[in-house]
Amino acid sequence: MRTPDPLRLLALLLIGGGLFGWALSTDPPATPVCAPSEPSCDLPLEPGSVIGALAPPTLTAADVCTDAGYLCAGLGDADAVRLQRWKGVVGTVVVHVPPPEGLTSGDARALQRAAAQGIRAWNDQPFPILVDLRGDRDPHFTVRWGRNTGTRLGVTRTTWSPSTGLQVDFIELGAYAPGGTNRGADPRQIRLTAAHEMGHALGLPHSDSPRDVMYPTNTATSMSAQDYRSVEVLYDLPDGTSITR
Repeated sequence: MRTPDPLRLLALLLIGGGLFGWALSTDPPATPVCAPSEPSCDLPLEPGSVIGALAPPTLTAADVCTDAGYLCAGLGDADAVRLQRWKGVVGTVVVHVPPPEGLTSGDARALQRAAAQGIRAWNDQPFPILVDLRGDRDPHFTVRWGRNTGTRLGVTRTTWSPSTGLQVDFIELGAYAPGGTNRGADPRQIRLTAAHEMGHALGLPHSDSPRDVMYPTNTATSMSAQDYRSVEVLYDLPDGTSITR
């Protein structure tokens, strides 16, 4: 029987090992998609994996909450909160705001302008925001109009995953006054509601102070210093950061 050449055996082992390693890495692990309302989105990470090494940090309230606006307000009802925000934004964010249908042209334009003002309140917080009124630009998302349900004046639909960050499906505003009437909504209420919903679109939670636009009801008259501080801290921290009590 012929004795194999040791160098040839070593070469075959190296080639085979490389192919075997490549075959194991062709299918990346699936990552779950989380809704912002979920308290956590835990990834199945292997110890020492690359994903695990880049996982967002977990901080304590003592580390963050002293000067974080209302980012920690949710800790009153939960043991931990996860920060979810946009990631990888380059350039200007474009938001299309069409006029609502079914109203007089004057009322429709008034509500369109009010919604645009509310969204622009977040301009440069943290990135430039362009409100497109004519629909001639490719938007990141569109504001749509509907009828109010009860006392709710607006709603924001978002999704979040560790790989993409927070993504906005839409903001919906109520074009009509509450109570099932055909009368247009109050432009002032729409301006505040649009600012509130845009805050959610950026990743902000509800505030616990009625002076802030992000309070659950329209008790504020304008954006507050705490609104701006909250979004500043949110975008200073890595997306997906967890804060515990």
